[in-house]
Amino acid sequence: MSKGGISCAKYVLLIGMLAGAALFHVWQKVEMARVAGGISTAETQIVELDGERTKLLAAILMRKNSGFVEKVAFGQLGMVHPSKTVDGMGGALAHWEGD
Repeated sequence: MSKGGISCAKYVLLIGMLAGAALFHVWQKVEMARVAGGISTAETQIVELDGERTKLLAAILMRKNSGFVEKVAFGQLGMVHPSKTVDGMGGALAHWEGD
């Protein structure tokens, strides 16, 4: 039994090691697939956020346009053009109608 028992234990150990290696390989493949999915999701979000950033930068540029600012100031806020002074120079750039 000593010779047969030792060889049987070696086979059991070898099968256990092979099963462990196979399980580790499968776990590694599953983790790689999960990471690849996360990378793909992140890349999609980057593209979407880059498009949103472009839209926001365009909106900022539009709102910095002096024509847009004047339209809001006079149309929505009720501001008026400054009246001319005696020396021909204007007063404040723009003011409220009641000022």
